[in-house]
Amino acid sequence: MSGFSPADFGRAFEKIQMEYQTGIGAYLAPFFHLMAVLVLCYHLLNKKKNPKLFNIWFAVNYLWIFSYVGIYMFYRFYQELGVWSVAFWGVLPLLLGNIFFNWVQSARKSTGEIMDWDFSNIPRWRWLITPFIAFGFWYPTYIYGQGFVFTAKDLLFSFFGLMPCPTTIVTLGILTLKYPAVHKGLYNALTLFAVWIGSFQILLGYVPDYPLAMVGYYSLGLIISDRCARVRRNRTGVQE
Repeated sequence: MSGFSPADFGRAFEKIQMEYQTGIGAYLAPFFHLMAVLVLCYHLLNKKKNPKLFNIWFAVNYLWIFSYVGIYMFYRFYQELGVWSVAFWGVLPLLLGNIFFNWVQSARKSTGEIMDWDFSNIPRWRWLITPFIAFGFWYPTYIYGQGFVFTAKDLLFSFFGLMPCPTTIVTLGILTLKYPAVHKGLYNALTLFAVWIGSFQILLGYVPDYPLAMVGYYSLGLIISDRCARVRRNRTGVQE
């Protein structure tokens, strides 16, 4: 154990991730991709839509992510790394459990408290987040030392829906378009994950998750800006 290094984690991560992608993930990936597309199309095209469907579906999706990535993969890392698994993966069950809890809470809210999917009045600069959303859905294959391999196959078989990083890029990106008219607890939970894990991945040099950190920093900036604006409004109201 004394000779442990981050490279050991990288090798264990690559092994466990490959087991996932070539095992049950090969069957679930197309399902998660197609369901996400159907849910988004339903909300964008159907005028008599149920605004809770997005929250319900991703509550289901994150239940799977929490169960497999948060719990089972933590067990697999313990098999590979021993107690060092706590340092590298121990926070995942907590972050993912928090996200899943808030997806459930958001789905239980009344219709008037759910994101309304009307994007006609959002600031134009918010649309700059859409390339990140597209990247998270595609999440092209990345090979250490070689870079990205862009193939159409990843539009159905990438880690979106299977792993929390690309899934959070997409969901947090969509919610960012409408912030602050979103469920605050859910937005904060996704932002916490993106900033924490995204920063960690930058330190490890894992390029595919740099966009996760960027979306997280951006959403954190919106949270801080919104809270500062509310403080200013409250002070003005007191003065008046």
